[in-house]
Parts: sequence; structure tokens; C-alpha cells
Amino acid sequence: MRGRTPAKLLLLGIAALLVLAACGGGGDGDGATPTALPSPVEERPPSPAKLSLVEPESGAVLAPEAVRVRLELTGATLTKEVSRNLRPDEGHIHLRLDGETITLLGDLDENLAEILGEPVASGPHLLEAEFVAADHGPFDPRIIVSVPFTVE
Repeated sequence: MRGRTPAKLLLLGIAALLVLAACGGGGDGDGATPTALPSPVEERPPSPAKLSLVEPESGAVLAPEAVRVRLELTGATLTKEVSRNLRPDEGHIHLRLDGETITLLGDLDENLAEILGEPVASGPHLLEAEFVAADHGPFDPRIIVSVPFTVE
């Protein structure tokens, strides 16, 4: 610490405090620009919906073009509208393949190869479907189903 006397260190400390204060560190409502605070955790509504993955069956071995996704949804309806006005009986379905969201389904019966735009790759896969609220956020508790299958 060559050349830094206690007086210089004190001045540097005071300067640092002034810079921090000028950046709006506290915000006491005096009209200064408020600092951004993390938003509180938003409570998610529950839903009476029940979601089932009918196809593919768990453990199924399928051809690359023949992976049919068939879901059954009871207690709720699908909507194409995105809204922050949440209803527990209305939402969307998010479809994930191997952890990656591949589509937001508007239908309960689709061919996975058509959704992907190509045949499903060979090997083991995990298909997940989740019924979510109209704002694309999850219900609480989440309504999610999954099934493992293999493509040969």
C-alpha cells in the first residue's frame, strides 16, 4: 500500500460512500428515482384440472415418424388467449421433449414428428406435458405428466 496514508484511505472511503449514496442506495420516498427491487413471489392459483398422457405409453418402442402425442384433459379447457386474468379451469399445454419445450399445444392429439418438423431421433426420450395458466405460468400445485419412450 505504497503512498496511501490513513488520510488518503479515509478520503477514498468517503468518496466511495458518496458514490453509493448518489446511486440511490436507500430510497426514502423523497422523490428520488427508486432502485429496482425484486418483485415479491407471486402466488399461483390451484386448478381442478387433471391431465393424462394417453400416447405414447410408458416404455413404448416406436418408429421415428410414429410418435403420436395424445393427451386427455378433464376439469378445464384449453385457450389460445394469453391473459393475466387467471382462471383455474383455463390454460395452455406446454410440451417438452427431453427437458426442452418444443411446443405450446392447442390440440390434445398431434404427431410429434409434425410438431418437430422432422422425425424423432433414435434413442430413449422423456416426454412431459404440463397444463399451465393463461399467462403460461404453472398452477400450484403443478399439473404435469411424463412418460419415457424409445425410438428405434
